[in-house]
Amino acid sequence: MLKAPRAFARICADGGSYRSRPPALANSVPKSGTHLLDQILEALPGRRNFGEFLSSMTSSFQFRRRSPDESSAALRTAVPGELVRAHLFFDPAVAAAIAETRYVHYFIYRDPRDVVLSEAHYLRSLNRWHRLHPFFRDAPSLDEAIAISIRGLPEHAEKLYYPPIGERFEQYAGWIGRDDVFAVKFEDLIGPRQPELIAAMAEFYVRRSETPVDASELAMAMQANVDPGRSHTYRKGRSGGWRERFSPANCVLFEEHAGAVLAKYGFEPF
Repeated sequence: MLKAPRAFARICADGGSYRSRPPALANSVPKSGTHLLDQILEALPGRRNFGEFLSSMTSSFQFRRRSPDESSAALRTAVPGELVRAHLFFDPAVAAAIAETRYVHYFIYRDPRDVVLSEAHYLRSLNRWHRLHPFFRDAPSLDEAIAISIRGLPEHAEKLYYPPIGERFEQYAGWIGRDDVFAVKFEDLIGPRQPELIAAMAEFYVRRSETPVDASELAMAMQANVDPGRSHTYRKGRSGGWRERFSPANCVLFEEHAGAVLAKYGFEPF
């Protein structure tokens, strides 16, 4: 329904409109605060929402891996002022497409132990249309569902791309530490540093827009938009839940498949 107005907006766009109202990219590791980031960025000035969502994996029903060229082509269709949500793996070609289209790029990531816990709940109970749902549904316990999320499904690698959590996290991690990406941890964004981080997110946008914007007013609007209850996938929205739910076997399995990721990206060790 929104394709026609989006296409019309793109026809009307010129280079100046991309500089004055750059599109914003809300990129995330799945189950890492996607909707929180989305809510904050909805307050950016002149936002237009055409429901666009880009992912390096196709729809959950098909769950096929997209090529960087396919993702890059989709990124280049953004219109000025658009807010585009995404789960995009890092790739130099994708990074180039984001820069060429003048996106203001925000990326959120989360302790991968909470990611696997959230993913186990989501794929076991909430999304029955997902291609991975039968594997999680048929797991004899939540502990085993968490184990599937940790070790992936390498035995089905010919038909499904679902590697261990360490490899899945590394697919996104290239966005961390780049000057052209505002990368933020979910744990920081829901903690005491939230006002400071949202102010920095506002400044990050103001520096990339040619339209004068009061950064303080923008930060207040972004802060006011935070409402976890508006997320349709919201479950608990807190950090550290893995401590209460991981079994000893889950901890051992995580260390085996992704222990190095914790130290590398500044998460607390076991």
